[in-house]
Order: sequence, then C-alpha cells, then structure tokens
Amino acid sequence: MEPLPQRRSVRYSGYDYSGAGYYALTICARDKAHLFGTLPPDGPLLPSLLGQAVLAELAALPTNYPTVRLDTWMVMPNHLHLILALTRNQAVAVSQVVGGFKSRCYRRWRQGEPAAGQAAPPSCWQRNYHERIIRDAAELDAHRRYIHANPSRW
Repeated sequence: MEPLPQRRSVRYSGYDYSGAGYYALTICARDKAHLFGTLPPDGPLLPSLLGQAVLAELAALPTNYPTVRLDTWMVMPNHLHLILALTRNQAVAVSQVVGGFKSRCYRRWRQGEPAAGQAAPPSCWQRNYHERIIRDAAELDAHRRYIHANPSRW
C-alpha cells in the first residue's frame, strides 16, 4: 500500500488562529460549481436551496459562536467571502468556525434536498478555505470594499 501524500498547510506556521482580530475568508463550492444560486446582471444573488442554507448559517454564526462577529459577507454562485471578527482570545479558532459552518450548511441542505427530489452529493465544499489575517484598519477597509464590489466583477 502506498503512503498517503503529505499535504502542506496553507496556514502561517506558529500563528494562533484563535487570537482576537479580523480574518478575511473565502470558502469555495466543490469543483467551483455554481451551487449557491445565480447572480443576475443587475441584482442580488438568487439563492438555491444550498444558498439559502448558507445565508441562514451565516446569520446564525454569532449565535453558534458568541465570541465571533460577522463583519462583512457576500455569497456568490460558487464561493463566499466573509470577514470574521474573533472578539476574545483563545475562545474559538477560525478553523473551528469554518468547519462547523460548513457542516451545518451541508446538514441543512441535505435535510431539504430529498423534499426537492434531488440527491445531494457527498460534499458541497472545496477542501479547506482561503484566509487572510487582517492587520490594520486600512487592510480591513480594503477587504470590505473588495467584498462589496465582488458581484459587479462577476
């Protein structure tokens, strides 16, 4: 039996991702499929069942994680951008928030899919996520502008 390939972490070695602060995240759909809905040229996202689950779980993040604040977010057809604010050191790590969020979205979607007559695939998420540690107010403002302008670049 061949050994499994070693995956290289994309996180900063030695950085504490449970530290209070702002984090810009991008979470993608599996195979970059347009699973979250459609985006008309001059309108907001028309969410699919999975898109509705994503929106509901985004709204529930502060309830599920009381030390997490959702600063800015945008759901696109095949990915979502968000800025998380961890408000207390060592209360929860970014990876725990993202993992729990992905699981709850998928579970909610699977519960709705049989009623819609469609079989859910084994996963709706790309493995992992992209993150950026936001270090100052100028960088935070730049990420907010990028997220809000994302639909116009679609």
